[in-house]
Amino acid sequence: MQKEINTGVMLNVIPTQQFKTTRVVISFLKELTDSKELVMRTLLANILETSSQAYPTQKAVALELSKMYGASFGTTVSRRGQVHILNFVLNCVNDNYLLHPEDLLGQVFSFLKELIFAPLANDGAFDEATFERQKLNLTAYIEAVKDNKQSYATLELQKVYFEDAIQQAANYGTVEDLASVTAAELYAYYLEMLQNDQIQIFVSGDVLEAEVEENVLALPFGKRTTAITKLCYEQPIRTQVVEVVEKQTLNQSKLDLAYRLPTTYRDADHYAAVVFNALLGGSPQSKLFANVREKESLAYYASSNFDPFRQLLLIQTGIKTRDKEKAYSLIRQQVTDLAAGKFSETELENIKLNLINGYESRLDNQMTAITRSQLDILSQVSETPATWIEKINQVSHQDVVEVANLAELQAVFFLDGGHI
Repeated sequence: MQKEINTGVMLNVIPTQQFKTTRVVISFLKELTDSKELVMRTLLANILETSSQAYPTQKAVALELSKMYGASFGTTVSRRGQVHILNFVLNCVNDNYLLHPEDLLGQVFSFLKELIFAPLANDGAFDEATFERQKLNLTAYIEAVKDNKQSYATLELQKVYFEDAIQQAANYGTVEDLASVTAAELYAYYLEMLQNDQIQIFVSGDVLEAEVEENVLALPFGKRTTAITKLCYEQPIRTQVVEVVEKQTLNQSKLDLAYRLPTTYRDADHYAAVVFNALLGGSPQSKLFANVREKESLAYYASSNFDPFRQLLLIQTGIKTRDKEKAYSLIRQQVTDLAAGKFSETELENIKLNLINGYESRLDNQMTAITRSQLDILSQVSETPATWIEKINQVSHQDVVEVANLAELQAVFFLDGGHI
């Protein structure tokens, strides 16, 4: 069941007896206009997850969850193209499996209402001690990412590849933006988010739709005035490849390449692009793994990832510094070979089978159906698991060749670890 319960507030009920749990997800979605919003929304998620007026400490939150038979709760932040998503996620045992059913669903929604609508704040600002603690924690987390050189190289390549400041930034924002955020500024942003963000509410489990709707209507979500107008980010093409080199003392150098792949989520070329990425570096049967890592021993790891919401095909490798030019040439050759059709039907069929097996295994996760439902709404294209599998199976040799020829190298980031 999918129902708009207020302008910009969508309820999605996914009845299923596959799981013994009920999962509730309340999503706040916004088309970002400022890169600072990334860190504001991450910090906000952390604060709202850990405290409220009724539960002023993390211990109090945990105690309330334990009363709901060990329910789990948390917030997540993510980005799909130009849209940022802040999720409140709660998972609890289904009432049907309790010895004495006691309307756990009602308790869940009461808890979520408290955490979302009654934060620990006063005089127009978040509680200062809670705010500073979470700000310090987030600062430490962002700084720690720099120590993961694989992630660091990817983020630096992102800065080189994208022209838009929002797309250049990490999903969780920057330390520089975080430093200037105040408790009052964040609270004002929170109020704006409550009023203007698009709301999507998902409930998955063995539930009655009427009962779910009754609980959802108790949440004080008003009409939204701001709609999401565009999901995918379209990166302008460059005429020349931009290469950036940074030197650090490391045991392993990082060579990352960014290709512009102008296909968008669930468009006509999307499924061929998924197969192309899997053939290139998205699976253990891929060209990068087989030729760059295994056959030539030029990389400690070699993989690719395709982001259909941002037209980005990313290749990541860990190499020895002395092998840079050889590895760079061989990596590019794998893309060229696929564009020239240098792969067999057997390779193609094995890759498709691998993709389908992986997809089907994820269907055992309760969050998968919720994510798929959310993407149906965002993309305005509905897709069942059977449809996805059918479209992957329909991808031909020529389809992959045509998509591979769309890929254009735009940026390279080399993290030079020294003479090793």
